[in-house]
Amino acid sequence: MEQRRFFLFFVMSMAIWMAWINFAVPVLFPEFAKPPKQVVNLDDTPADSSDASRGDAVADGLKPANVEVAEPQVKPAAAPEPQLPSHPAVNLYVGPPDPDKNPDSKLNAQIDEFFLAANLDSRGASVEYIELTDKERFPAFGRRGDRVRVVGSDDAELRSSRKTYQRTFGLRSPQIDQVLAPTSLDEIPWEIVQPADPQEKDRTATFRYTSPDGRWELLKRFELKQLTHEELKQRDIRQTLLEGYELKLKVTVKNLTDQELPFNYTLQGPVGVPLEDADNSYKYRDVRMGFLRDDGVTLDENKLSASEAVKKARADKTEVWKRKVKYIGVDVLYFAALVIPGQDQVESTRAVVTNENPAKIEHSDVSVTLSSPTINVPAKDEFTHEYSMFAGPKKKELVAQIPALAVMDYGWFDTICRGMVWLLNMFHSLGLSYGIAIICLTALVRTALLPISKHQAANAAKMKELQPKLMEKQKELEQKYGKGTDEYMRAAQELSKEQLGLMFSGCLPVLLQLPIFIALYRAIGSSIELRMEPFLWFENLASPDALFKLPFVVPWLGWTHFNLLPCISTGLMFIHQKLTMPEPTNEEQAQQQKMMSFMMIFMGAMFFRVPSGLCLYFIATNIWSMTERWVFERLKRKSVSAEASAVALTDGSSASTVKTGVIGKPAATKNDSEPAKPTALGSFWERLQQSADNQHSATRQLGNGARRDDKKKKKK
Repeated sequence: MEQRRFFLFFVMSMAIWMAWINFAVPVLFPEFAKPPKQVVNLDDTPADSSDASRGDAVADGLKPANVEVAEPQVKPAAAPEPQLPSHPAVNLYVGPPDPDKNPDSKLNAQIDEFFLAANLDSRGASVEYIELTDKERFPAFGRRGDRVRVVGSDDAELRSSRKTYQRTFGLRSPQIDQVLAPTSLDEIPWEIVQPADPQEKDRTATFRYTSPDGRWELLKRFELKQLTHEELKQRDIRQTLLEGYELKLKVTVKNLTDQELPFNYTLQGPVGVPLEDADNSYKYRDVRMGFLRDDGVTLDENKLSASEAVKKARADKTEVWKRKVKYIGVDVLYFAALVIPGQDQVESTRAVVTNENPAKIEHSDVSVTLSSPTINVPAKDEFTHEYSMFAGPKKKELVAQIPALAVMDYGWFDTICRGMVWLLNMFHSLGLSYGIAIICLTALVRTALLPISKHQAANAAKMKELQPKLMEKQKELEQKYGKGTDEYMRAAQELSKEQLGLMFSGCLPVLLQLPIFIALYRAIGSSIELRMEPFLWFENLASPDALFKLPFVVPWLGWTHFNLLPCISTGLMFIHQKLTMPEPTNEEQAQQQKMMSFMMIFMGAMFFRVPSGLCLYFIATNIWSMTERWVFERLKRKSVSAEASAVALTDGSSASTVKTGVIGKPAATKNDSEPAKPTALGSFWERLQQSADNQHSATRQLGNGARRDDKKKKKK
């Protein structure tokens, strides 16, 4: 009984189990009902197995429904970490270092044999800075005993503010930088290669770098011109030898593999061209470029200011130039750093902002980059590119050899500016200082303008005499016709025409002097000959005299020093204005003269930061003008007294005794000898005198007309 019960219980349990497995589980848990898939990884089969034994489940491209074949997974071999070569980060000189700052230097080079000295950094095999060796002719701004830097700012604060510190002639290549990531070719130290000839050590330096993957080897060779004994004997060699101001770079790229490989690179242009006296300068850093036209000779020269470069960089609209380039670089007021590449070495160029100045974007530091074309280098072969960078003063004799005459552009009055600079150099060659040369130039210019000045003085005197009569005439017209009537307006218009004609003839000489003034301003403000040239108490004719430093900064104007010369110049201009201006005859004229006085103060504020050499010219020309006016007035008084004597003599004698043409001048007779043929200047002088006499006659006629009107009124 017990056994039968156990058997029935077993059968029922198995039936329930089978029903659960076959009916309930597929409905309630469908995922559990699927048979398990067999994963076959084809890469896990033995290496010596045949295609048939590599999984019968996938023979002939077919597979069972419950077999999922895993795709082959290629497992690349782990690339070994590149072993970067370890070279020390050092600096070395090409050319002589400054002996005052490097007394322990063991270089054999003589300073006179080099125009430049370049400090090179093994990091990126780049240029840290370039200096001019002639401290007497080109001292540092504000530091007369130091060398001036043409490339590479010596401002530590500026250098530390850069997010990434680029260096001049730094080189980058995507073929090598991808192996060096996160560093790059222009940051990692290169190996220094010792020269084969010890005599080349002073003027050359060579750096080498081999890529960690063993594919490339790069060489960068820097070289400066070292003058020979024969060249040192030549006079003014520093003014004419362009090669002496060039740093040459030779880039050699070697393919170390057994197959042809592509290579391209980007070269950094001059970085940190220093600004001098930026607060008082009218010119800042400009990107200068000269592109060749299709004929391969004619140049299209252009520039891009620092402020424009910053605005384009902010808007992500930096332009890429793909034209053939003759030169490209950065220039400031007195110096330029221009890269001159070899032919067909540059595919594109562009301007870059290396350090933006948020407060004054025009003071931002800008540079350029030069990109090479992609070159397919054959196996075990190499190619070489050569560059030279002019880093020197902007003198016409030098930049004309590049040629890059656009960097010497003085503006609209370029010819007059160059003439002014030539005259200054001529006076200086006589042994005079440039301060005395400016005074001599002032005297020469004012002497050449003497006829115009005399005409202006005579016209001013006539205006001074005529002004009260014109005012009386205007009052008479008001009384006669009534103010605002048509007759009064017509008569006043005729009177205004005469007055405006006299005023314009008086202003015409000033307008003729304006180009000379602007040309002299540009010549003095940008001529490198006047840079750091001392005179009297001021140290630089090309900058304000800066008598002493103010204990505060003048609000809105930003003045930090007191400049005496602009104050003297403004005071003299004010005195000259008072001497030449007629006395006011009504309240309106008095107001106008007050406004002129305020304008004089405003002009003094405008000229507070002009170069001291230009203020010296203002002072000299105002003293000359006042002396000139005093002499003209004395001559005029003598002429008036002589004229009165001649008139009295004429009235007291018979008409047949004295024949006069012009008042006070006997008329020429047939027996008089023929006059000498007048020169061009004499003829011009006579025309001016005739114009003055005509205006004098017109003034007298106007006065006579006024007297006749008075007589008519009295008769009425």
